[in-house]
Amino acid sequence: EGTMFFVLVVLVGVGVFLCLKRCRKKLPRRAVFSFDVKTNGGQWGEPFAIAALVYDEGGMEMAKFSGEYPKNYQDYDALLRAFATFYLANKKGVDVIVHMGYIAEARLLRDMHDRRLIGDYDAPYPLYDINGTFQAAGEDPTSVEKYLKRHGLSVDDFGGGALDPLYNCAATAAAYRHLNRWK
Repeated sequence: EGTMFFVLVVLVGVGVFLCLKRCRKKLPRRAVFSFDVKTNGGQWGEPFAIAALVYDEGGMEMAKFSGEYPKNYQDYDALLRAFATFYLANKKGVDVIVHMGYIAEARLLRDMHDRRLIGDYDAPYPLYDINGTFQAAGEDPTSVEKYLKRHGLSVDDFGGGALDPLYNCAATAAAYRHLNRWK
């Protein structure tokens, strides 16, 4: 009787495992547009640095944007115009992703629209914020770095690590690809 119960438990466990493995389908690979914004006043400040990396379906970098004022641009409007041009040229057929982006990055998109740099239907739809995916996977939704470390993933630090918006774009993209099992 004890042996039968053990066999039954093992069979049920294997069945659940196989079902979970099949139910969580691997999503088809997609190109990714990852962007990050740095502001002058915490999450609510005006953006002064913008970066974006675009990757093809295989994870190869296809395009890069990095701008900061007053370093590369005269003012915020000039930076915004340059990013809007880059965004419009690279937004088709990609998953647009951010991490913790529903304040600073969302404001950037709104600013581009308010200044008529993008049209009414040019916003990313949907805009994927990976913090919810982290939470659903049982990970810390506030830290891409913890996720990368925990899963043995690494990206170029672009000379500034977590303070560099290009690093944040690359880290977010690496985590997104890993979460979607696009190795």
